[in-house]
Amino acid sequence: MAYKLNVKGVYDRATRSASVGGIMKKNARWVRGLGGCIGLADPLTAELWAIYYGLKMAWERNKTNLVLFSECREAITIIRNDDHSYPMAMLVDMIRMLLGENWTSVDIQHTHADANGGANAVAGYYLGHEGGIREMDEPPEAISHLI
Repeated sequence: MAYKLNVKGVYDRATRSASVGGIMKKNARWVRGLGGCIGLADPLTAELWAIYYGLKMAWERNKTNLVLFSECREAITIIRNDDHSYPMAMLVDMIRMLLGENWTSVDIQHTHADANGGANAVAGYYLGHEGGIREMDEPPEAISHLI
């Protein structure tokens, strides 16, 4: 059975800052998470960073049978298309390079917001925090009831 990884990039319009969150589960049980503030970014770039960090975490933890879920159809389309005109083309290329690794199976699928609440909660929790991306063995205590 594949690991399921929900990711989310969150954007604060007032500060123009963004954060990412991700929750990896297997058999509906928490396996690993990630979250952190990525600084200034637009909503699409935040989602692309969430996808990148989620894939990177899974690959580095040898979770090579993976389905990644994102709410952002535009990000998924950009990754799947061979278009290099997107302003963050280097980030998209980094995602494509990760997808080109020797996975057992990897797929990126669209999900709806109501099925992505845990990743959204993690990303929202880290909005405005400093210190980069963190991996977690357990969800942050302040939002564990939302996961």
